[in-house]
Amino acid sequence: MTRKLNMRERAYAAVRKRMQDGDISYQDRLVDHEIAEQLGMSRMPVREALLQLKNEGYLEGTARGFRLRQFTPTEIANIFEIRLLLEPHAAIEACRNVSIQGLGDMRHALEAATIAHAESAAVDFVHVGWRFRQAWMQMTPNQQLAETIGRLRDFADLARLAALRQPEYRARSLARMQQIFEAFLERNLAEVEKRIEENLRASGTAYYVEQKALLANDSGALHTEGNAPARPVRRASG
Repeated sequence: MTRKLNMRERAYAAVRKRMQDGDISYQDRLVDHEIAEQLGMSRMPVREALLQLKNEGYLEGTARGFRLRQFTPTEIANIFEIRLLLEPHAAIEACRNVSIQGLGDMRHALEAATIAHAESAAVDFVHVGWRFRQAWMQMTPNQQLAETIGRLRDFADLARLAALRQPEYRARSLARMQQIFEAFLERNLAEVEKRIEENLRASGTAYYVEQKALLANDSGALHTEGNAPARPVRRASG
């Protein structure tokens, strides 16, 4: 039976989902009492959730609330350097520990990604891409390693979504997922390592380009607006 989330956990999950869905930009300010009103809860659990996101490195504090953390080019390079050290090793261990269930989960996620690409559903593509990654990471015996990789991957949410809105990049990403799956299916350790490294390098390049463009666009918008206040986080749809 699934445990019921407490108020802080609910607030944390709601803000993380908005980040993952691209509903929060670098211009947005996340203010606890505004989000609390949107979620129909008191201010304190929202404040705790935002502080947790700040401590985890997703947000940074401002004079009024919080905003998405803006990574420098050096920080981007460092994050992907760490991922290149960890993910190929984790994938090799997952391949050694491959299971029918894990391969089935990877296949289902790949099929869902194919549909999302055909429908130009970038947000759905991001989510099923994460399901695909989770499927092979769950076959890694060292789950602490898998959790660390997951946190590093999450730092790229907004830039990843911007890249995946482009059909050409989404098609290349889908092709890389297919190659990774085939390598796991063949239980080819060297090929798994190679394909994971290729995917990371392509992702790192796209992240850098899109992050730079997002920051430039937001800076331009703020410059145009002059001294207008930053916009509050948008209300979630649905």
